[in-house]
Amino acid sequence: MDAGPDIRSRLETLRIPRDQRPAMEYGPSARRTWPKALVVVIVGALAAGGWWQRERLVALAGRPAAAAEVRVIRVFAREEPPPPPLLTATGRIVSDHRVQVNTKVSGQITALYFEQGDTVTRGQKLAEIEDVVYRARRDEAAAVVEQARANLEFQRFNYERTRGLVQTDNAASVEYADALRGVREGEARLAAAEAALAFASKALADCVVVAPISGVILERNVEVGDFVAAEGGRGANANAQFALIADMTRLRVEVDVSELDIARIRAGMPCLITPDAYKDRRYHGHVMWIDPGANYSKATVQVKVRIEEPDEFLRVEGSAQVVFLAQLPASGPSTRPAGLWIPDSACRIQPGASTGKVFVVSDGRLRETSVTVGRRSGNQLEILEGLSEGQSIAAEGVDRLADGQRVAS
Repeated sequence: MDAGPDIRSRLETLRIPRDQRPAMEYGPSARRTWPKALVVVIVGALAAGGWWQRERLVALAGRPAAAAEVRVIRVFAREEPPPPPLLTATGRIVSDHRVQVNTKVSGQITALYFEQGDTVTRGQKLAEIEDVVYRARRDEAAAVVEQARANLEFQRFNYERTRGLVQTDNAASVEYADALRGVREGEARLAAAEAALAFASKALADCVVVAPISGVILERNVEVGDFVAAEGGRGANANAQFALIADMTRLRVEVDVSELDIARIRAGMPCLITPDAYKDRRYHGHVMWIDPGANYSKATVQVKVRIEEPDEFLRVEGSAQVVFLAQLPASGPSTRPAGLWIPDSACRIQPGASTGKVFVVSDGRLRETSVTVGRRSGNQLEILEGLSEGQSIAAEGVDRLADGQRVAS
């Protein structure tokens, strides 16, 4: 170890000049003198070494410690962060009710009153089919009904007349039976005519196509002038459907979950749904159904998640991300005041205690500060005491930091 020129000069002062050294003597007196001189030299050397070591420690203590390179964050008051997710999966948005609108009568389309994407209500007029033939059949059936009613009135009159004659023995009993038969046949013919009129009237009414449910038009497959046929028929557009309507008030997301993760899912588990079309929107939901079977080739199990409050921003057959949660997140304004939340990497928590240490950045240096820890949400800690809003703290690596250490700019 190099003692330096200063130490050497000091050691030189301990050397005894030759002319001042006592003469070497031999014998018993000499043996008694030289150990004393050796002790003096050793003591002087030890004193000089101790002085040098003390000076070195003083110099090291006065030297500034190395600046810490640490990520600094600012503390703000905010609501409790959302609960941590247990599992995340992507699935398809599906409507509980998807209805294909088909014609009930055959004919040519004369008018259309909807477009793809329109919102319709149940019973709303969608299209009209040429009704000339159906109207004529309805009028014909109505005429037959009137004819049957007139015949029945005559048969009833004849029955009353014949019954009076039989009671006075002015007519045979066979005439009474024939008159009664005529009344019953007249009633049957009237009933048949009324049924035919109802059928013709229904066919005429079906020339106006209406929406069977309320929802959104997903597809429109016909144009004015197309010929459509009830219950199929010949031709390219003979059995074409008018439209596809989806009920947007009852939506769900169907996701495939790995068999390795299905044990973590349970019926009724809360979920957060984020549609790919609008990633800034969140919807609450819950697990409504878990498939009792599995897909062997894909090693997955289908899970259906109910969207609790769907709106017009959701797209049927669109993709959505589903986050399965351990607990239900807050759905409205919190009744608890906003608190200070920091990442758990910024706090060194005492084992078995509700207190910890954080490093507050003040005047470019780290100041170790004691804090009281409250709730935990995922990797976030609520700080009850010890910090104030707006303070800056070290966000990570607290185990390698020291109080008073400078923060690298």
